[in-house]
Amino acid sequence: MTTRNAPVDKARQQASAKIDAVMKQVDESFKIFGPERDKTTSAPDVKDFKAKVEAARKEASPAATKTLLALVKNGETLLKTMEKRQAEAFWYYRRRELKDKVSAALAGALLDVGKIGDPALSKLMFAEQSALRARMDKAEKMKSDADGGSEMDDLDDEMPAFQQRLKSALAVSTWLGSGFKSMLALAESAIASVPSQRCRTVLKAELDFVEQAKNGALPKLEVKAIQSATLPMLRRVQKVATRLSADGSALDRELVRVGKLIKDAGAPAELAARLKKLAQEKAAGWPQIRDFDGIETALDAFEKRLAELAAAVQKARSATSITASGANNSSTWSKRPVSAFALYRATRSRIDSRAVSSHSSMRLSRRAPRGSGSRLEAGCRQPRISAMATAVGRP
Repeated sequence: MTTRNAPVDKARQQASAKIDAVMKQVDESFKIFGPERDKTTSAPDVKDFKAKVEAARKEASPAATKTLLALVKNGETLLKTMEKRQAEAFWYYRRRELKDKVSAALAGALLDVGKIGDPALSKLMFAEQSALRARMDKAEKMKSDADGGSEMDDLDDEMPAFQQRLKSALAVSTWLGSGFKSMLALAESAIASVPSQRCRTVLKAELDFVEQAKNGALPKLEVKAIQSATLPMLRRVQKVATRLSADGSALDRELVRVGKLIKDAGAPAELAARLKKLAQEKAAGWPQIRDFDGIETALDAFEKRLAELAAAVQKARSATSITASGANNSSTWSKRPVSAFALYRATRSRIDSRAVSSHSSMRLSRRAPRGSGSRLEAGCRQPRISAMATAVGRP
């Protein structure tokens, strides 16, 4: 009898060992559901499985061994089901946690975007926030908690980087509202003072290029990058506009001055024609330029031509003054009565200067012949006496 029951007992023992191991795994897996595990969908399945195992253990027939082995397979299936439910439960709670967290972060980011004053920068950051918000909405509509939770988890990981970009955007917005805005106001004020409508249009178009350069540098969200892209162009526009405004009045005054000089010089035809051409060019929407890069070149060329004309007028005026002075002196000398005493003084002065130069040259010679001094004196006296005699009317 004992020999016959031994194999049956050994199989039952093996089945019991397997069912005990499965039961332990089921208990541990069921505990993962937390304090409220009895309210989960796995609670009835676990309770039913344990009841069947207990009933099979109480049965002493050989059929109970087969029942226990079948329950081992059922236990393994239950474990897989519980693992699946655990994952679903994890993502269920994780999804709701992430939903609150990411939604709050996106709402705060939207408020920060509203603080950005520059329209282009505000549009840029709002587009980034909207893209994240759209992904969040899509994750909320997903049926699977695992898929929706995974997408929200990715969004949660990306939020710190977006918040850092938003912080940089606020710093850029602060500079745009102070430094860039003040520089732009100065340039616009200088442009408004330019007399020529054509030049104002060209300069305003250049400000549009400055705006494009600024918008192109905005994605970097760096103040230095935006400064490098905009400030040199703004300073140049302001410089050219200021020069156009200041040089316009100065050139008008210079044209008037040169016109007076030409009139004083007798109004030479060639100089008057050059002045007329410059004046007409200045009056006809000067300078005649349709591109920004050519304005300074046109200014330099016009100022150079006017300076050359002023120099030519000054030269012509000087020549006219010298000629007129010589003619006046000749006519005055010929008409003025000459006294004998005046003629005597003039002649004596010329003779004395000639004598002094001759005496100096003789002293410089190494061997001067004797008597040269007396001959020089004799030679000097004779013209003097002759001049005096002529002056007083004697032979």
